[in-house]
Amino acid sequence: MQRTPSPSQKRTEEVSWDQLRKEARSLESEIELKLATLTKIGQSTGLDHTGQEKETDDLLKKLQSVITEMGDFIDRPSPTPTNPSMIHMLSRHKDILYDYTKEFRRVKSNIKLARDKADLMNQVQDEIRTFNSNNRDNADYYLTERNRIESSHRMTDMVLEQAYATRQDISRQGQMMQSVNQRVGTIVNRIPGINNIITRINTRRKRDTLIMAGVVSTCSILIILYWLRT
Repeated sequence: MQRTPSPSQKRTEEVSWDQLRKEARSLESEIELKLATLTKIGQSTGLDHTGQEKETDDLLKKLQSVITEMGDFIDRPSPTPTNPSMIHMLSRHKDILYDYTKEFRRVKSNIKLARDKADLMNQVQDEIRTFNSNNRDNADYYLTERNRIESSHRMTDMVLEQAYATRQDISRQGQMMQSVNQRVGTIVNRIPGINNIITRINTRRKRDTLIMAGVVSTCSILIILYWLRT
């Protein structure tokens, strides 16, 4: 049974070695430019807005396909022996593909690190903004509480001022009463008869009080004796 050739083998039969070599060199040049661009991206923000990573990966796959076709071209049956320079050139393209693939992985890793760093910085900035916002809220709260405390202090000062004023009024009234008493005493001392009258009135009041107490006591005793006999 005859073996069906692969798509790369069919294409190899249609193109020449020079065409494959030119295509490989063209792809290598494009990949080199893409890697340089990706390196700059990895050294900055790590944000690949232009899709350079995917384009580079596609170019590497195309280069791998062309190198496979070059190998098929060398391996195909030919009446003439294979040129050693072709084998050397194929090996050289394989080495370049290996180096570019390795560099692409390294650059991708750097881009990922740069992206993670940028994400972390954004997260930190968001947390700082949130922290500052909370601090502003706390500052507003403390300012409100401070205003309340100051208002309470003002009210306390007003109450104390009123208390001091009331105390002064009471002191003045006490001084006035003392002055009145002094005047009354002076008047009493100036009229000797008034003291005698007041003394007699007090004596009579005490005597009447004693008489009333004696009468009440006697009546109480008589009532108790009456109850006991009954």
